[in-house]
Amino acid sequence: MAVTQIWLSLKLMEQVDGAITTLFGTGAAACFVLGLVVFRQEQRDLLLNPMKNMQKEVHTDQMAKQGKGVGFGIGMWILTILISSIFF
Repeated sequence: MAVTQIWLSLKLMEQVDGAITTLFGTGAAACFVLGLVVFRQEQRDLLLNPMKNMQKEVHTDQMAKQGKGVGFGIGMWILTILISSIFF
């Protein structure tokens, strides 16, 4: 499970759980949380990649371009997490 998914589920679970409890009661809220856990487990277990065994040809110039901008992307991701934690 990705860090972003964990962070979002922790931030949003309390709000969603409270709304479902208010609308349908505690039993429905418990079923909702259990359904989310089961769905995530199934999503992880049933990821099928039909192109897993396919061999790809990668050129050296493409290999040299890989990794450029990764630091910037990670920095933007961390900045987004921090800003949304402060404001939301």
